[in-house]
Amino acid sequence: MNNKYLILISVCLAIIVLATSLYGLSKTPNISTSPITSWNSQITSPQISATSFVDPSARVIGDVTIGSNVFIGPFASVRGDEGSPIYIGDSSNIQDGVIIHGLKDPRVTVGGKNYSVYVGKEVSMAHGSIIHGPVFIDDKSFIGFGAVIFKANIGKNCVILHNAVVTNNVNIADGKYVPAGAIIDDQAKADALTEVPETLKELPPDVVKVNKELTNTYKR
Repeated sequence: MNNKYLILISVCLAIIVLATSLYGLSKTPNISTSPITSWNSQITSPQISATSFVDPSARVIGDVTIGSNVFIGPFASVRGDEGSPIYIGDSSNIQDGVIIHGLKDPRVTVGGKNYSVYVGKEVSMAHGSIIHGPVFIDDKSFIGFGAVIFKANIGKNCVILHNAVVTNNVNIADGKYVPAGAIIDDQAKADALTEVPETLKELPPDVVKVNKELTNTYKR
């Protein structure tokens, strides 16, 4: 077959794939492609597991990957239109009013790939918290109500309580506890943090369990 016909067929197939993707998104207007900008020449659609739940009032935009059994609650916003990509791991939950966004350029690196925001498995982001990239949050950590994570790396099994702020490129080690209202804005403060108290160790798995059940219920 003539090469020009092969090229034409390839272009037509690409258009069909794009149109199909856009049609699917048009039926869920709260899930939308990234806009073309000076820093992004590609139209990118969110990739969301069929086992996850996105509330109709939530927004998911652009270069965002949502793993399996993820709960995204009312009025949450996950915007992969500036900093991208954004990755949300399996069985995590993004509760009511949570904002996940990122700066255009800085990145975190996971498995040799750069991300604006990378959230591991079974992470809870409670009501009204803000996760603003570059941010890495490892598995099974809990981010409390109204907490702000900006330019930070959070280890596994951490508990960051309500209205705390973690910023300025600090690294929070595995299993550490940030009290409510604390401001952790340098590494010395991060290194001085204590272990998660015994009374709070069951909080993260309990929250994950509840939200996984909610995900399954809402998906019926």
